[in-house]
Amino acid sequence: MQRRRLIIIFVGIFLLLILTVVLPYVIMYNSLHEKKENHTLIIRNQDNTSHEVTVKLFDSNNSSIFNESYVLDPEEKIKSQYPVRLITGTYIEVTLDNNIIKAETVYSNLSDTDILYININARSDNPLDLSIVTP
Repeated sequence: MQRRRLIIIFVGIFLLLILTVVLPYVIMYNSLHEKKENHTLIIRNQDNTSHEVTVKLFDSNNSSIFNESYVLDPEEKIKSQYPVRLITGTYIEVTLDNNIIKAETVYSNLSDTDILYININARSDNPLDLSIVTP
């Protein structure tokens, strides 16, 4: 009877330690892991008129790997995903209103969490900006 009580107390203390020490790390890891989004594309229209933006990605063999068009209202921001990791040789082409084109070639492999960021600002002499942001 005494021995059984000691085993129950030992198991209770062991479970309490697991709940207070291990469980917070598991919860923190899972919550951080869920917040990371891979292959993020953000398009922001800082203009007071609507615009159409077409984003194309090509691999190093010039084969299309992504081709999507978005229509943004004034001051709208769109967050989307593209399907592949940007690696050396990937060619990015962005077209604004079937008129203005910005292009960039990726010269080094990017991480899965790097963000392809497109900004429209028609109030400047350079209305389309294409950049890659590392969070």
